Order: sequence, then structure tokens, then C-alpha cells
Amino acid sequence: MKRVHALIATCVMLVACVSTGVDVKPENLSNFMLGFSTLDDVTTQLGAPTTQATLRDGSTIVIYSFATSRPHPESFIPFVGPLFSGGEIRSSMVLFEFDQNGVLRSQRRTTSSGVSGWSVVPSGPWP
Repeated sequence: MKRVHALIATCVMLVACVSTGVDVKPENLSNFMLGFSTLDDVTTQLGAPTTQATLRDGSTIVIYSFATSRPHPESFIPFVGPLFSGGEIRSSMVLFEFDQNGVLRSQRRTTSSGVSGWSVVPSGPWP
């Protein structure tokens, strides 16, 4: 019986989400004002960007990418789990554009989500 409990506990721990990158929420974007905020303001509040590039005209593009995935719980059922393998995926990307003086010129946020594999358990809200 102890083995069954240990197996269940292990499966519950494995169901946790996996995330990478910097998750910039819409409310974080309201902290930055076009024409006033600087590159230093953004990196101080959000941390190091995923990607940063300086263009020929001297302007700078900064990108913050984020992705998280949550496997289907059925994936961990012995023997039949591979039939349900897959999970839910959510990602976002925030792009900041700065002029030659490092002043914020524009900002954009895009999101996407998707599901792979089969699932018989309805998906819940994301953390």
C-alpha cells in the first residue's frame, strides 16, 4: 500500500508546470510611457531581456519571451499514459522599440496557447 501512495505522490509532483523566460503581464506594460521611459527603466523593472538587438539606425529592439507547458495528467498513468501524452502550452512575447537615445518608441505584446495530444480531464485555469 505504501508503494501505491509513493507512486501517486510522484505522479502529482510530475504534473507541475514547466516555464522559461520572463512573463511580462499586461499590467507591467502600464509602467512604461511612450516617449518618456528608457531602456534602463525597462531592464531595471523586468530584468535582462531574452533578446536585444541594435539596428543600423541606432535604435534598439528588446524582446521578452515566455513559455510554459503543463502536461496532461493522464500522461502519467502506467501503460496507457503514452496514448494521452501531450499537454497545454501558453506563450507570450513582448517587444519594446527604443530610439537612438534609448527612449521608448513602441511596445507590443502577443500571446498564444495550444494543446497537443488527447485529454479526458477538462483543463483548469493557468497559475
